[in-house]
Amino acid sequence: MINQARSDATIGGGTLRTTPRNGDPPGTARSGLPYRVTLTLVLAALLGFALGVDDRLRGWEAYLASHVVALGARTKSDYSLTRAVVSYDEGTANAGGLMITPECTSAFLVVPLIIVTALLVWLRRKVTLWPMLALLAAILLLATTNQVRILTCVLLIKGFGFDPGYYWGHTMVGSVISVIGIGTALVAYVLLAIRRNDARTAERQAVNAP
Repeated sequence: MINQARSDATIGGGTLRTTPRNGDPPGTARSGLPYRVTLTLVLAALLGFALGVDDRLRGWEAYLASHVVALGARTKSDYSLTRAVVSYDEGTANAGGLMITPECTSAFLVVPLIIVTALLVWLRRKVTLWPMLALLAAILLLATTNQVRILTCVLLIKGFGFDPGYYWGHTMVGSVISVIGIGTALVAYVLLAIRRNDARTAERQAVNAP
């Protein structure tokens, strides 16, 4: 076992502190190219998956929304994987459904973040896992935002009827929820992918300062 040590040398009455290169923060790869290529391949596969099976992703969103609606709106719900439809008030005269269109799916919003993450993998001096963790956090936040928006739409439809409830739930309140959710996801992405690494850089500079 090799012990990592920090050496101090006195120059001109001051102390010069040196830190070995193998003292990089955890999660930092010193051999950049293999890690960059691997992460890029993972991101390319994720991008192809998001674009290639968009209809199935919307179906899975409908499946998840059926459980969220059943719990949040206290109604009997159902779903269609092939049509990406979540239905509510099943078995009653007020039964209805909402279709998750390509413009409203969270997968549509994830695509730009995947591309940005791939750029960060190659543009940053050191390879870390923080951009990947940032992407995961953003995906979870975007998916949660979409589920909240669907639940809100169903609640307002049940409370005010289909036409006014859909207008307020999808166009008005739903848009506000989307803006807040997307903004939160972007802030979380930036903090995890960029700010965290900057904090470590500042810490290393403070250690190496005279």
